[in-house]
Amino acid sequence: MTPQNSGQPNSLGMNLDFYTILLFLWRRKWIIVFLFIPIFALAEIHVLRSPKVYRAQVVLSIVPQKVPSSYIRSTVSGDMEAFIHSIWQEITSRTNLERLIKEYNLYPNMAKNVPMETVVERMRKAIKVSRPRGGRRNVFIISFDYTDPQIAAKVVNQIASVFIEENLKLREEQAKTVSAFLDEELRKIEDELRRRELAIQEYKRKYMAELPEQKSSIIAILDRLQKENETLQMRREMLQDRKVNILQQLKKIEQEESKLSLEGDIDSYSGSLAMLEKKYELLRMKYTEKHPDVIRLKRAIELRKKEMGVDSSDENLDDVQENDSLAKLKSQLAAIDKEINRINGSIQNINQKIKMYQQRLENIPKREQELKDLTRDYANLMKTYRMLLDKKIQATMAETLEKRQQGEQFRIIDHARVPEVPVSPDVKKILMMGFVVALGAGLGLAFLLEFFLDRRIYDPSVLEGFFDVKVLATIPMVLLPRQKRLLLLKNLVLALIALIGLSGNAFLAYKISQNI
Repeated sequence: MTPQNSGQPNSLGMNLDFYTILLFLWRRKWIIVFLFIPIFALAEIHVLRSPKVYRAQVVLSIVPQKVPSSYIRSTVSGDMEAFIHSIWQEITSRTNLERLIKEYNLYPNMAKNVPMETVVERMRKAIKVSRPRGGRRNVFIISFDYTDPQIAAKVVNQIASVFIEENLKLREEQAKTVSAFLDEELRKIEDELRRRELAIQEYKRKYMAELPEQKSSIIAILDRLQKENETLQMRREMLQDRKVNILQQLKKIEQEESKLSLEGDIDSYSGSLAMLEKKYELLRMKYTEKHPDVIRLKRAIELRKKEMGVDSSDENLDDVQENDSLAKLKSQLAAIDKEINRINGSIQNINQKIKMYQQRLENIPKREQELKDLTRDYANLMKTYRMLLDKKIQATMAETLEKRQQGEQFRIIDHARVPEVPVSPDVKKILMMGFVVALGAGLGLAFLLEFFLDRRIYDPSVLEGFFDVKVLATIPMVLLPRQKRLLLLKNLVLALIALIGLSGNAFLAYKISQNI
């Protein structure tokens, strides 16, 4: 009986243990070795044939503006990532990259065989901007990958210098753009303010007497006009009463004259002295002193006075006084009529003024609302103008700050040095991957042959698993001396070939170590 195997049977019906695995590896050793050697050699050759690419890098720092932002606020965009991206687009433009390619004779073989656009795109991919891991946010790195380490260092230093220059230029242009925009907006608002001011002035000029501030004056004027109207009306009533009295006096005199004219006879001149004098006054009112009737009547009065012994001088004085009183009454009546007409005109004028001022007083609420609408828009514009003016002053100071290069800017804190170790190809990574692939390919082919392609059975447990029988004994292979010599020779030849292959792998590894 064969001893029991300590391994557990697998799906193939055999027990897998360390000893079984060693036997499997020993049987398939040449397949594993001869598949490993060429695959790993290919990886080594790839490392040797791949061009070495060196990475030169410059470290830049963002230096804050020299004047505190609490005094002068910068008008340049505060998003530094976006700002760096905009500068980066300017630097990696075809014009700048083509200039660098021609200046440093970059990618000479490629430039001869492909269009310049392809070369520029290749260089654009070789330039990178990154931030150091765990570093400060105000520090970033510009790197350039190229086959010549010295040229890589020169190019990346040139790119960093251009980057700083473009930053200063872009910041100044952005500050100028903001100032120009604010200037344009201020001019527009100033023009609009002038138009609104002219509109308000024209409105106030047109409705000067109906403005809200005139309300108290209009009320005072209306009160004064009402009082003047009342005073004139009282005076007119007084004059009308006086006129009535004078008219009554004149009417009485006319009645007496009519009575005298009916009772007296001008031709006979008879009657009392008083009656003759009355007749004389009536004639004097109609005729002059040279009229015959007046002369005859005057003589009759003088004769009557002589007959009655009356002094003619006293009577003449009384006649003159009596004639003056009548004329005075008529003069007063004419003056009263004139004054009444004047007062009526004044009352009519005052009533018109009262009506005009009342209309103005009624229009004040309407004008007040209209003026409020005008002034409200003007106030809003003025508020906007003052706000823009403050921003314009800040923008002007910020522009001056950028022109003097005292704003936020970039500074090189670590210039690019000539790199000594290439970043491509990654020798360790490629060799490790080549080793794993080569070993895996050998083991995989050995496993495929052992369990799927080779029909021979090397382990009794396989029989027990497939046929459900017990193996009582195993007989080892018996080789003849000649067969043993052939097998030994075969193994020696294969070992020599494997040794040569592994030596080749070692030599390639040595060459790789020398080139690193």
